Amino acid sequence: MGFLRGNSLLRYRMKWSYAPCALFSPAQHSSCTAFFRMEPTLRSLTLLLLLAISNAAIQAPSNCPWDDPELEKWSDHTTWPTGQIPQEDTEVFIPKGKKVVLDTQIPRLLHVTINGTLVWGNVDGIRMETSFLLVNGEFHIGSEECNFEKTADIFLYGKSNSVEVVPVFGRKFIGAASGSTLEIHGKQKKSWTKLVATLSPVRPGRCGLIYDSSEQVVKRRNGIWMNIWNDDGTLFRVESFDLTGSRANTNIPIIVDEIRRIPFGKIASIAVQKTIGTPTDIYEDLYKAIEHLGGYNIRNVRENEPYVLIAEKGKPSCAVEEAVEKHIRRPAGLDQALETSAIFTQGHLAYFARSYSEINKNRDEVSFKVLHRNAAFPKLSFLHDVTSWQPGDEIVVASTDFDWQQAEVRTIVDCNDCEPNQIRVHGDFKYSHFGEVTYGVDERAEVGLLSRNIRIEAELQDICYSYTDKEARLCELFKRDTYGGHTKVISGAWGRIEGAQLTNMGQQSTLATYPLHFHLADAVPGQYVRNNVIRDSNSRCITIHGTDYLEVSDNVCLNHIGHGIFLEDSAEQNNTIHRNLIIGSRYGTLLFTDMDDTNPMCPDRSFCTLLSSYWITHPNNYFTENVAAGSDGSGFVFAFSDRPLGPSLPRMIKRGLYQDKSTRFIKVAKFSKNVMHSNKIAGLWFDSRLSYGQIDMNKYVPENGKMGLNNYSPRDPPNENGTLIETILSELTLYKNEDRNAWTRCGNIVIANSSFADSPTSYVAAHTMIETYCNVRDSIFIGETDNKGEPFTYAFHREQAFSHMPKSQRPRHHFDRSIARGRPDFMMSGVQFYQGPSYVNNCYFDHYKNWYYNDSFINQWGIRPVRPAAAINFHPNNHYPMVPRNGISNVKFGFCDGSQDSFQVMDGNASTPWWNVFDGTLNTIFRDYDGSLTQTKDASIVKDRPFFTGAKCLKKPDWNLAICPYKYTLLVVRGSSGVLKSKYKGKTPVFISRDDHPEDIYVQKGIVGHKYNLRLFKSYTVWFNSTLGSAPRDFQFRPRYGLENNETLRFAVCLPKSTNNFTIYNIYPELHPKKMLFPVWVDSLQELDKDQTMKAFYWDKSNGYLYFKMTSPYSFTRPGQVCAGDVCMDMRIVRNDGTDEPAVCDTPVTPWHFKDRYPRVKNRRCRYPDSPEGLGAPIETGYAAPPADIAACGN
Repeated sequence: MGFLRGNSLLRYRMKWSYAPCALFSPAQHSSCTAFFRMEPTLRSLTLLLLLAISNAAIQAPSNCPWDDPELEKWSDHTTWPTGQIPQEDTEVFIPKGKKVVLDTQIPRLLHVTINGTLVWGNVDGIRMETSFLLVNGEFHIGSEECNFEKTADIFLYGKSNSVEVVPVFGRKFIGAASGSTLEIHGKQKKSWTKLVATLSPVRPGRCGLIYDSSEQVVKRRNGIWMNIWNDDGTLFRVESFDLTGSRANTNIPIIVDEIRRIPFGKIASIAVQKTIGTPTDIYEDLYKAIEHLGGYNIRNVRENEPYVLIAEKGKPSCAVEEAVEKHIRRPAGLDQALETSAIFTQGHLAYFARSYSEINKNRDEVSFKVLHRNAAFPKLSFLHDVTSWQPGDEIVVASTDFDWQQAEVRTIVDCNDCEPNQIRVHGDFKYSHFGEVTYGVDERAEVGLLSRNIRIEAELQDICYSYTDKEARLCELFKRDTYGGHTKVISGAWGRIEGAQLTNMGQQSTLATYPLHFHLADAVPGQYVRNNVIRDSNSRCITIHGTDYLEVSDNVCLNHIGHGIFLEDSAEQNNTIHRNLIIGSRYGTLLFTDMDDTNPMCPDRSFCTLLSSYWITHPNNYFTENVAAGSDGSGFVFAFSDRPLGPSLPRMIKRGLYQDKSTRFIKVAKFSKNVMHSNKIAGLWFDSRLSYGQIDMNKYVPENGKMGLNNYSPRDPPNENGTLIETILSELTLYKNEDRNAWTRCGNIVIANSSFADSPTSYVAAHTMIETYCNVRDSIFIGETDNKGEPFTYAFHREQAFSHMPKSQRPRHHFDRSIARGRPDFMMSGVQFYQGPSYVNNCYFDHYKNWYYNDSFINQWGIRPVRPAAAINFHPNNHYPMVPRNGISNVKFGFCDGSQDSFQVMDGNASTPWWNVFDGTLNTIFRDYDGSLTQTKDASIVKDRPFFTGAKCLKKPDWNLAICPYKYTLLVVRGSSGVLKSKYKGKTPVFISRDDHPEDIYVQKGIVGHKYNLRLFKSYTVWFNSTLGSAPRDFQFRPRYGLENNETLRFAVCLPKSTNNFTIYNIYPELHPKKMLFPVWVDSLQELDKDQTMKAFYWDKSNGYLYFKMTSPYSFTRPGQVCAGDVCMDMRIVRNDGTDEPAVCDTPVTPWHFKDRYPRVKNRRCRYPDSPEGLGAPIETGYAAPPADIAACGN
């Protein structure tokens, strides 16, 4: 049993209270009763059938490697050249041509080198301890046709300064050299499955709980706690005794007397909180008294070591006690928590005690419970048959909340009333684990099997040590030894590994030392890593480095440092990563992207913080049905380098496979049916580039450092001249990711038939290469589901009204569900528009409700707190004015807009928490292409200000927006002289107003350029900020993403009145002085307005305005198209004379009047709710949820 905390998975043993007193028969009955005695069920009959089949299989001829008649026995002294069986600390060499079967227990060896063949014998319980195992020949544990069914252990020992070191492989390893064969085939077991019924913790007020010490008011003391219960589970007495310092002399006689006076038949539990004190002569009486109850290990308990005992007075042989398995030196400041826990059963009740000690956080506690027996050994129901899971095996139940560390480990116990898809486990659960499909989203917790019969474990020292500066930094960072073992298969080797359990593997101080690692192996078709468990890894889970065509499937990774499944060099292709489960990816130190940006080893924050469970550096790979169930970073990260990294570059050149920047143009081979939840940053992150050691944004970024835009634009053929194609990510499920479910950068990335839920922001897409776009289609977005997670208490502290108050006096609210990042005031959204172009097609939205969660605050504090929400909103920290072609079509809603405080669209403003006033947030826009949102085809949703709106718009105050029937384009103003020089960046160098609303002057800071969404068929005046400097001599106007079909804009640009001569360049109609294509200069604004050629220009010298019009005769035909007809209407204007003075124009400009033929937007009657049928990720079917288990309540 265990749970996840800090840097490691805390594990502790529990004894089963029904042994050795577990006698149960009609003739004989002990008060320490056995566990469930039930009639045979389908599960037990299935097990018998499987056993019969297995026995029959044993009788049949097999290809088991241990049956090879040429094998010589390890146990036979004639096998060895010296005539002596290898002794302790000897070097073992198996020469080429020799075949040996390991058929006996062996002592610790110095190392093992196999040049011939070594076969693990079909013998149970053999353990090999060695500093390394080097395979130059063949090493077999079972085979693909004959799996090894017994138990086998390989233990790798040694420290980082060991002299047992081999070139290429290093220290403490299992290594397959070129030309070798490594075959490891453990017992076939179901790797992982899902719950089909929610697991709820047994808490006060819920059935199954008889007593809980958390409800008992007792003074907390460091020493011994004693709970005594009646045989019906009610409390008889509770005491705590301080054993610190001299108080032990006073309290020990009292404890001894209290134990002596416990009536026979009562259930007594003793637990140590923090310390049992410093033993003196008086402790002998205490030890004897506790031993009389059955606590025979009490004498071994040391300072800061947890201990628990539960016993029936008078029956010491039935007692259960738990102490740490070995004493661990824990210097002050070392963050290594310890925990022990035990359950004692009697009749229908189970008594529970826990002791916990965490020195670094000064956290020590004990707790006691009495549960109904069925609640103490809960039954879990799964989607699949799990008859291959056996009592004594460990499982992990993944978190279904934001915090992945709510994953819990339990041990399977006997269960005679279980169906083939059910088990019982030892101990109730601390957290809720959701087990349902909710509003069409599958949020059923994954449950992974952690036990395999082939166990490979590495030695870790009890206390962290260092021989180098780097190791010293690692000790400071992780507070423990991180130098484990590793397994490596290199080029020319043959490796297949399945059914193995690897623990404490990986070396955080050293590259290329990972639990399971195919290293520069080139093409390896037919080789695989299947159905393994990697647990508590010091460095990654499974590494694919310079390797193609490898299968990685059905593996479970729990609790590792650094990226999990790791494609290393942006060169790995055609690998199949299928149905793996990863829980617990923590920040590491080997690469910049492994590191948290607060890590002192990170030289520049922009290089770091891209941690992921699945690290995908090349798009040409197959990822299907995998689960990323918890990371301190993201679940899946796509981040490519323009060149292969490290040693892969010369290898790719040698193999004729290198093409510069090819990763930009290759579509993702397959990314389907993957699940992402409980990740801190994002479930999916498709962004960023990896440096091969290059300059980016005028800064050198070292190799493997993170850089900016990914520049991804898949093409066919995959080069810069190929035709743009889509990369499709399909049938994904994303929920409870703490920052956002998915972040993509628009490189023709389409997310299709996917389900999003329970995240502050479900989907956001940023801009990358021109002509590309993002699209999410045929998907479901649910704001909040029935998966509530853990309750959360929010203390108001950011609000201005409470800033003067002490924190302890500020108001609090107790939520009945978890809140991402602890920020209930952050606006929750399904789709968040940002930059673009981005499209939403045929998607369903529901449960986006503005939650006014505590109206009592109105009278008490004068506020009405709300968690705002909307199905569609906008990036709250956006510097980039949005593309007006962003849009939606065929959207569906499960609610009417405004009904019960639920809104389909909402934008923030300066009063919205976490929303900032930037150029982009002031320029939000998207189109309703088919009217499915607004019931007005081609309507635009814009900011409600005169600059954007018109008489036929519909104001939507609840949205902070307006719905307008008009179309818009994005005007980009560029130049490098005057106030357009880079030194004026961010200082509002350009002003613009619409001539029919001159009072509404639109001002941008211009941090990322000067971009303005303009309503078509309108006239605008542009000024260059005269308070900053002079007007530019050379500037350009570039309409983007909107001007088509002869739609027109008119401009008046304020320039110095001393100007007399201009040179004009234009695309349409073409104007170019070297081609003798000149503008037509007219003498009045009226003449210019009447002009149909679009060649007319008017210089109003007296007022300082240069007038012209811009249009495009072409049409948009592709979603990512920047300019209609691929012809961009760029106009360049050069002032050939005049002074470099600031331009000042005071005369109002006469508006250009164009007949408005657009329809008026009207309020429409709600036609919702719609149906999500046929949308979202498919739901896997299997065993159904069982009927409610009333037995768990003791009924």
